[in-house]
Amino acid sequence: MEKPKSGTNPFYVLLVIVGMVFVIHVFAYSLMTYQTTQPTTATAGLHTDHPLWRLLDSYGDRMLWIELAALAMLTVGAIGTDTFWSRRGEKNIPREGTGRTS
Repeated sequence: MEKPKSGTNPFYVLLVIVGMVFVIHVFAYSLMTYQTTQPTTATAGLHTDHPLWRLLDSYGDRMLWIELAALAMLTVGAIGTDTFWSRRGEKNIPREGTGRTS
């Protein structure tokens, strides 16, 4: 017997994707900040001409705030629509005695 599909909340999928991007961005931004504050690496000639380095240096803080706001909105959306998606998934589950066969 095939397992019926449950109602998947699309906000959860987006939340996982944006969350992974946020975590990677935080690690990259933290590494960049750490390297620039160390006296041994600051004078060792870091590769600051890399496109990611320049992007994070110019827009990193704004990007983090935007990603954080997106995470907040997606979290509210996921929590707010969780009941809807759960009920929708329950409608797809066949009940015993309904005469449905797979």
